[in-house]
Amino acid sequence: MSRGRLVTLIVLVVAVVVVVAVCNRDSDPPTTTELPTTPTTTPAVTSTPTDTTTTTAPGSTTTVAPTTSVSADQTVTVLLSPFSEMGPEWTEQIFPYGEGEESLGTSPGGDGLLLGPDYGTQTPDGSWWFLDAASLRIAHFAADGSYLDQVVMPEDLLVDGLYFQYQMPQGLDDGSITAGGFPSEDTMSLLRIADGQATGATFEGAVPLVTTDGELLYGLGNDGAPHALDPARPVLDPVDWLLARDGSRFMVTVNGDEIVLELPDAGLTRTLQMRYSEDPEVVAHGAIEVETGADGTIFLVAYGIPESDETLGIGGFVSVSPDGQVGQMEPIVDPFSPSDSGSPSHLGVTPGTSTPWIMVVWEDGVHVFTKTG
Repeated sequence: MSRGRLVTLIVLVVAVVVVVAVCNRDSDPPTTTELPTTPTTTPAVTSTPTDTTTTTAPGSTTTVAPTTSVSADQTVTVLLSPFSEMGPEWTEQIFPYGEGEESLGTSPGGDGLLLGPDYGTQTPDGSWWFLDAASLRIAHFAADGSYLDQVVMPEDLLVDGLYFQYQMPQGLDDGSITAGGFPSEDTMSLLRIADGQATGATFEGAVPLVTTDGELLYGLGNDGAPHALDPARPVLDPVDWLLARDGSRFMVTVNGDEIVLELPDAGLTRTLQMRYSEDPEVVAHGAIEVETGADGTIFLVAYGIPESDETLGIGGFVSVSPDGQVGQMEPIVDPFSPSDSGSPSHLGVTPGTSTPWIMVVWEDGVHVFTKTG
């Protein structure tokens, strides 16, 4: 991947996810920042915070604090590696492009590019729903990848009756799916698909909705303040924290090369220092995406560049348990391609489970990698 395209896509991610561009809520906004995470059980923790440092790298075993006590504050170095292949614990599904209704469509993107769908999501029954912008529809596929049906977009939900405007889909626990759009700088639109019908609403605010607890949608505004939205009552409400799918509270802020996870219900904070796997002394910068499992596990995908080589794409996947244990940083495939729209919608979780998946829009179709182990 060229430096220009990689940097452009990272800028797009940060721009689209103003919610992912999170600032420290107790200070002025920093120049670069990003997204949210945290849980709710109340395990015992040491009353005096202690600082420990561990390293979690692709293919390595994570060193964690002793099981007899959990450090309230812990710094972990996570090593982002060059894009490669997903590990053996991930299975792959491919949803190819084609001309018929049973295939996903592509649309011209300029410079001879063909853009694929604006990503997709999964519902509790395991089926997949894709924002098939080229075909002006939501395409529905079974868990095994076979085509089921579609929801054709009504003209009144398209820009000027012609253009598909929605992105960042989310699957909710009730089987519905949502996606957001931005008709103007000060307004948002919400698409909801339920019982085979598409409905929409437009309301004030401009907060990209990037995660969900299974019922409400969450995002962060330009000022870093978290907001929640009930799809049944599309009004943005300020909240103190984001909620995970188990109801636990969380927040994640990205400050330069650090991802700071606040876990208030466990009384914990985890600071993940992003470094380059080939040289852990080299600082890495980039964007993140966050989702949560039904058990309160926090999943993070990070992708960016090392300071030593701005032409090189690096990334990784890591999980953090409700009690603050940081898992092994795993390598990931290149999440970008000429057919990718640039939306920060690669990471997802099957509703009702703690099974994460990573979706990439490549030139031959949409590939979904689901973690099985």
